Amino acid sequence: MKFSNATTTHLGHYVYALVDPRNDAIFYVGKANANNRAFNHLSAGRGESAKHDRIAEIRASKFEPIVEILRYGLTSAKESFEVEAAIIDTVGLEKLSNQVRGHGVDRGRQTAHEVERLHGSKPIEVNDLRESLMLFFINKTYSPTKTELELYDCVRQFWSKVSIATRTPDATGKLRYSVALGVADSVVVKAYSIAAWFPAHTTCSSRASRAQVLSQPGNRWEFVGQVISDHQLVGRRLTRNEKNYPANQQGYGYIN
Repeated sequence: MKFSNATTTHLGHYVYALVDPRNDAIFYVGKANANNRAFNHLSAGRGESAKHDRIAEIRASKFEPIVEILRYGLTSAKESFEVEAAIIDTVGLEKLSNQVRGHGVDRGRQTAHEVERLHGSKPIEVNDLRESLMLFFINKTYSPTKTELELYDCVRQFWSKVSIATRTPDATGKLRYSVALGVADSVVVKAYSIAAWFPAHTTCSSRASRAQVLSQPGNRWEFVGQVISDHQLVGRRLTRNEKNYPANQQGYGYIN
């Protein structure tokens, strides 16, 4: 099936879902603008393997995925982003085959306590911090509906080319960077102590299979540690020169 030209014109900017007819569960959320993008996912293709695997599984059961329009007639791509992100937050990224959660964690699904902590306190300048910290930017994988274990694994795994100096304790047995901050859209969502570093996928994990990790090029590492529930930076927005602290392309960075 495809929409007619008249229908796509009427839809304008819209947000859609792919639904598994076997249990009526949404397994993918997307956005489009006056086109048939919602149906393009149903064609054979590579990439976003979790989505295509689910479609193949549905078809193997003699069913066909259902396309549902969740909201249409939106005024702009920006508005579509907002609706898409809100739906992903509500359903939960871990229940979807989307690779990323959407945009704007600072305005996304949070408890009332988290909203107050975030907006009731002032942003903090990284130039004013004196503690040695390692930042892990989890913009693409963060979801407020993840379990504590899933969020821990998002922060600690699977980081490429972590230096020997970072991974090796000094003569006193201490790591230079022993505190890890999980950061999404410049907001510190979790803090962990770092006890030790290990090669990727050599510790228990809730995440990808060993085959998936080994298929990724590069020398990858993961740490083990414990949550620091009362760290002063959790819930704070990091800024530099009064601008939101940007994510490093490598996926992690350092303060001090």
